[in-house]
Order: sequence, then structure tokens, then C-alpha cells
Amino acid sequence: MEILRNKDHRAWSYGVLLGLLCQIYISPFAYSRYVVSLGTPVLSALLLFQPQLPVFPLTLVMTVTASLLRGCIGMWDLGQPFSDRFVPALIYYGIYSILLSSSFSFLKEYGKSRLMAGMIFFDFLANSLQLALMGHIEGEAVIDSALVAVIRGLLVWGTYWMYEWELLYIRQKEHQDHYAKLNSIVTDIYAEAFYLKKSMEDLNYLTRKSHQLYEDLEAKGQDGQQALDIAREAHEIRKDYQRISQGIAALVHANEEKSMSLSNILQIIQDNTRRQMTQRNQDLSFDVSCQADMQIQRYYDLFTIINNLLVNSMDACEEKGKITLSLVVKGETLEIRVADDGCGMDEDMLAYIWGAGFSTKYDRDTGQMSAGIGLCHVGNAVEHLGGMVEVKSKPSLGTEFCIALPMEKLR
Repeated sequence: MEILRNKDHRAWSYGVLLGLLCQIYISPFAYSRYVVSLGTPVLSALLLFQPQLPVFPLTLVMTVTASLLRGCIGMWDLGQPFSDRFVPALIYYGIYSILLSSSFSFLKEYGKSRLMAGMIFFDFLANSLQLALMGHIEGEAVIDSALVAVIRGLLVWGTYWMYEWELLYIRQKEHQDHYAKLNSIVTDIYAEAFYLKKSMEDLNYLTRKSHQLYEDLEAKGQDGQQALDIAREAHEIRKDYQRISQGIAALVHANEEKSMSLSNILQIIQDNTRRQMTQRNQDLSFDVSCQADMQIQRYYDLFTIINNLLVNSMDACEEKGKITLSLVVKGETLEIRVADDGCGMDEDMLAYIWGAGFSTKYDRDTGQMSAGIGLCHVGNAVEHLGGMVEVKSKPSLGTEFCIALPMEKLR
């Protein structure tokens, strides 16, 4: 296959194959030995898909191969003189090749639609001249040659665009999947950055408290050096956190959209959730409903809230179950409900679910507990948006989270 890497060698190889395909033909018109072969439409399709091929050697080799084979087959198989089949083929393919190779570079510059129109016209012209030279100069022959050229051209053009549309659809789907995954990653980073910011505030509070303790101890004549050391260490850690937080914020802002429609948010969430269910081998019913659509600026907060709740629901349902996600706008409030029919929780447990590190999930293979920060992220995001959360849960019956968010914060 090394020979096919050279464009000229590839053109010669294709030319021979096209010459062979020219032997597949039909004779639709009773008034002459005029035939309609497969070679011309395949040549048109080849040049649409690979316009970088050198046209002159390609069509020259095709013309020579097709004409010689046509004459030989007519002589050996049908007992006709060699010229009876050779000459008509040479006239048609020769004229078509000359027209196409001399005009291809010019037509290619104006796009593939004009290139295809040119190839249809050259096919008609070569057909007409062939019929005229064979003694068929009547109007019927001209109409027939035009019909053959147009039908062959439209079939090739339709096939080419069906392929292009399919390719475009695949690329769009891949782009959407990539965008959804990227958005999910950025959302996770955003949530972690938010939690990091909260830790910075806690460290700032610890610094102030430690420094105050130092001053109080010194005022009482006691050694407050340890309290001062704690304040300094907390301050240094806070500075490191701040640098990391600023770097993450810059990364997020460089890749984020200014706003996103609620319908697009839900579509991304739905696709990601179904993908996760497939990866987990979970046979879950997942229903999504939304009664309104609008542009959301704080869409990362919505991703953080909904994605974490859905992951918890998938964990609660294990292999089978039902999860519902619904969004309703009531006045100036967006209500988000995430419900499942999974294992549920005791009432005593509900008071602890928002704490960082609290989890009832663990890896059955390793026994390692989950990080327990999903609901902590949810609580932080809801609080940041000035919203409210209500949880209803019963063991073995499932859990429902109802979140109310003010629209002014989201917009």
C-alpha cells in the first residue's frame, strides 16, 4: 500500500479501477450501441470526496483502460470488430476527460456545487458528441443524453450530500458529548472552588480568633506565642488557598458562557445522567420535566445542585428504580424537585446530611467511605443563591429534595 501514498500513483490505480467499472453498463436506448456505464458517476463521486487528486492522469488512465477493455470484450465475447466498441468508448471518455481535466481547477475554486454542475454538463456534452459522431443527431438523442447526465449527476450529488449530512450529524453529536463532558468537569471545578472559598473564610476567621487570643493572653501577662504562631500558619495557608482559588476562577471564567438556556442545561444534565447510568450498569427510569425556559447566568450553580442530587439518587437506587427531575417557575421562584424511590434515610440522619465529610456510601470492594461533600456543595450553592431546601425521606420508600431559588439571583 506504500505506492498509494503518492498522489500520481493513486490516480493511476484509481484510473484502472474506474476503467474496470466502465465495463458495468446498461444499453437503455434501442436506436444505438450507446451504453450508460458505472464509471462516470463513480469518477464524479471520487473527485467530490478527493478533489486533490490529479485529474489528467486519472481520466487518461480511465479512458485508455475503459476503451481497450470495451473493444476487447466486444471482440472476444460478442464477435464484433474491435473498433465497434473501442471507438464509441474512446470518443465519450476522451471528450469527457479533456473537458473535465482542463476545467477542474477552475470549477473547484467555486465550490463543490458548481463542480458537480460542471461534471453534469461535461457528461451531457460528451454524450451528445458521441451520439452525433455515431450518426444520431436527432432531438431524441440529445434529450436522452441530457437525461442520462442529469440523472447520474443527481444520484452522485444526493449520495455525496447524504454522506456529508451524516458526517455533520456525527461531528455535532461528538461535539455535544465533548461539550457536555467539559461542562461537567468545569462544573465540578466550580463547586470545588466554591468550597475552597468557604474554607478560606474559615481560615480567615481562625486567623482573627487566634490573633485575638494572642492579644488577650499577652494582656494578662501570659505567653501567647503559640496562638500567634497558629494565626501566622492559618494566614499562610489562606494565602495558598487564595492563589489556588484565583487560578481555578480564571480557568472557569476563560471557558464559561455568559448564560445558558434552561432547556440546554437540562439536556446536558439528562445526557450526562443517562451516560452515568449506563456506565454503572443501572436499569433506572429517569424522567425530566420543565414548564418554562429562560436564560440562566448562574448556570454552574444549577449544575452543581442538580448533578449532585442526581448522583445521590443513583446511589440510593442501586441497580433498579425511578428518578424524577422537575423544574417549575412559580412567580419569581424556580422550584427544583429531585425524587427517587431508593433506600431513603431515617429522620435522625437528615440533620447531618449537609455536613462536609458525612456519608453513608462506601466502596463494597475496598470498604472505603465516600468523600461526603456532594450535599455539602448543594447546601453551599443554595445558600449562596439565597434559596431554601426541604428534604423528605423515608427508609425503603425514597427521598425527595425540593429546592426554591429566587429568579433574580439566577438571572
